[in-house]
Amino acid sequence: MRYVSGFVALAYTFGCRGPRDPGRDAAARPRTVSAVEADSGLWCRGDTTVRRDNPGQLVREFVARDGAGEFLSTSPFWLSATDCAGEGTDFARVISFYSIDSLGIQGDTARFRVTYHFLGNLVQAQRGFDPRIETIADTFLVVRRPWSWRIVGQHDVPTLLPDAAKAHWQLTPEDRTRLDSAGKASGR
Repeated sequence: MRYVSGFVALAYTFGCRGPRDPGRDAAARPRTVSAVEADSGLWCRGDTTVRRDNPGQLVREFVARDGAGEFLSTSPFWLSATDCAGEGTDFARVISFYSIDSLGIQGDTARFRVTYHFLGNLVQAQRGFDPRIETIADTFLVVRRPWSWRIVGQHDVPTLLPDAAKAHWQLTPEDRTRLDSAGKASGR
């Protein structure tokens, strides 16, 4: 038992040195959190060298980059703007447009309502675009950390504007037709 605990301590020391490698494609494998990582909370921090003083600007930039398709793969911005966020997906959503409203700032916490006007879902399957027109409001919670404002919560499903979906997702001609039709039906 004494040797096992010594080995675990040694593995912990060498296994937890340095930041996660953002160059690896996390979409290729599911991420599991070890008990050591969960206890330390270090894996949640991402890149702490980037300073952001304005939570509203952070949310606006996050949503714009998401709409452009940046978060379909690992992004340095993603790692510096979010806490404990997931990475990688074989699913995304398409929106015609979005709006952002401040719900207020209290102390070290800011809330923003992001209203998305969805056209449908993107899936990596035979039918790549599945129309589903709806409007959904999502609340972004932004918390001031010692190093910067950070977005917390589950915002890890890429949400693309139509041009980004066409540029970054494998769509058949039929998918493109369905996407264009959904855009016309939504009034945008």
